[in-house]
Amino acid sequence: MSFTYYATSDRGLSRSHNEDCYLCNPEHKLFLVADGIGGHTSGEIASKMAINDIEEFVVRSRTEDITWPIPYRRELSLEQNRLLAAATVANQKIRGLVSQNPSMKGMGTTLVGFIIEGNLLAVINIGDSRLYRIRDDSIEQITRDHTVAGIMERMGLLTKEEASCNPQKHVLTSALGIEPLKNLRVDLFPAEICTKDLFLLCSDGLYDMLGDEEIVETIQSFKDKSLERACHALIERANLAGGKDNITIILLSFN
Repeated sequence: MSFTYYATSDRGLSRSHNEDCYLCNPEHKLFLVADGIGGHTSGEIASKMAINDIEEFVVRSRTEDITWPIPYRRELSLEQNRLLAAATVANQKIRGLVSQNPSMKGMGTTLVGFIIEGNLLAVINIGDSRLYRIRDDSIEQITRDHTVAGIMERMGLLTKEEASCNPQKHVLTSALGIEPLKNLRVDLFPAEICTKDLFLLCSDGLYDMLGDEEIVETIQSFKDKSLERACHALIERANLAGGKDNITIILLSFN
């Protein structure tokens, strides 16, 4: 299936700088969003390192004979393995930079993204940035948040609505660069693609300000005009709702 996409990022109304970073590499069918943590400029450094290191590994592993940093896992697809290996490289490099610069302690980043693999997406998720699928006017969150509130929701201790306003909704239980990879929660899974599916990658600056129904309503109002207009409409509405964080969006539509 062919696809079209648009991506953008906005500082929001409350932050002095943007710690989000994103990547659209249509040649290698790689799309990523990272939301840096750590304060000062450290979050921005971590998110950019993660995006750059993952793109570099994905491209080099396809075009050169290089050594992978981890053994191949047979239960995963080739592209899922590639994403896990790329995240391993990024995690090691971020942790290496922190070890040389103690002032950067606590620096890390969320990561969500995918590689298009035939009629599936090979998805990777670490943290609380999200992937949604919009199909037949309904929106579905594909990833699961790696947060304390997210764990409580999955255990049945909180409803989805309660989790969305719980004080621990942004207490991360997994983030790239914070722990050795063996201690990280890394979700890797396939997501089915059907004709006319629309996928949304975003940082928490979007979904904290807008509920699922408002997100899908905004996208459906503008997507037939252009994905660019839909992206900018989402950012405008998120800022009108408070704009409390950086807002990053990738919209990708399959034809």
